[in-house]
Amino acid sequence: MTNFNALALKKVLLLAGSMFLSSEAFVQQQTPFGLSSAPTNSALPVAADIEIDTRTGKPIGSSFLPEETVERAAAGNKIEKIKMAKDGTSAFVDVYEYAAKIRAGEMTWEEVEAADMDNRLKYVGMLHRNKRTPGQFLMRLKVPNGIINADQLRFYADSVEKYGEEGGVVDITTRQNIQLRGVKIEDAPDIIDGLHARNQTS
Repeated sequence: MTNFNALALKKVLLLAGSMFLSSEAFVQQQTPFGLSSAPTNSALPVAADIEIDTRTGKPIGSSFLPEETVERAAAGNKIEKIKMAKDGTSAFVDVYEYAAKIRAGEMTWEEVEAADMDNRLKYVGMLHRNKRTPGQFLMRLKVPNGIINADQLRFYADSVEKYGEEGGVVDITTRQNIQLRGVKIEDAPDIIDGLHARNQTS
């Protein structure tokens, strides 16, 4: 028989209960036009030992891990230490903040924290290619079943056109996905928002 860590089991049960309560609340919320939007995170019960990221309002991923796993990660390799220092989901906030500061002239891409440039921004689908194209990213997009429409394709082309024929490229991969090459961090929020408007994510 498997020996479960009691704290980990408690967190899993709490998460499952929260998901059930959230789905029940969603189903029961009626408006004159049918269902309303799902409840916000603040309506969900959260255990006292689950840490919440104040910037995103979401639970930090490592708070769901058993203590011994957190200790191993903290003593682990460079990448594991980076993950433990700042939750990966914060990258979704960071990319907007960095872009705003770069646009305002308050910082340059060289001043962005190295761990964010080379690791955490991968959570947003942005891979920094420091050796080949410093300061530029390859942005991987999620394309379910490899299906896109003309509007999406025009948007991809418009997003990278400003980087020129050599720098701005739209790749169609062998796995039927899309990659935008040459993306700069200050332009990323507009691309992310444009993708969301077209029912797509990076």
